[in-house]
Amino acid sequence: MRQNTKGFSLVELMIVVAIIGILAAIAIPNFVAMQLKSKRAEVPSNVAGIKTAELAYDASFDGFQSNSTYPRASADLDKTLVAWAVVDGSGFANMGWEPDGMVRGNYAAALSGSNDFQVTAKCDVDNDDTVATYTASKTVANTLQAGDEDVY
Repeated sequence: MRQNTKGFSLVELMIVVAIIGILAAIAIPNFVAMQLKSKRAEVPSNVAGIKTAELAYDASFDGFQSNSTYPRASADLDKTLVAWAVVDGSGFANMGWEPDGMVRGNYAAALSGSNDFQVTAKCDVDNDDTVATYTASKTVANTLQAGDEDVY
């Protein structure tokens, strides 16, 4: 009687499943970290955009604009997207800046002395109540002030 040798043995299948499990254990945390990093990517570019708008406003009108935290309070930060509605007469509207689409963070522009400003943005894209804070001013480039750049 001949033994049928077609197919895979149970041991071979178990080895393949173990290899796939190890690869998944390595890949999934990296995937989650990259997802959070991409969600947070809006904040540095928006801070740079607000800084550019402030400098352009200063060049035209010899002064800077301030705006309170918008579009939501820091206590309400989470990973959900929020619509940015332009408020006529606000500092952001006066300087002609608004983001492209919806945002996850909040943004503020404050006057700092007579000839400077500070842009502050905060985000919490992983909902752990630890907020990443980005700032920029007339003389200081966009900088992560608080939080872990790889996570928040």
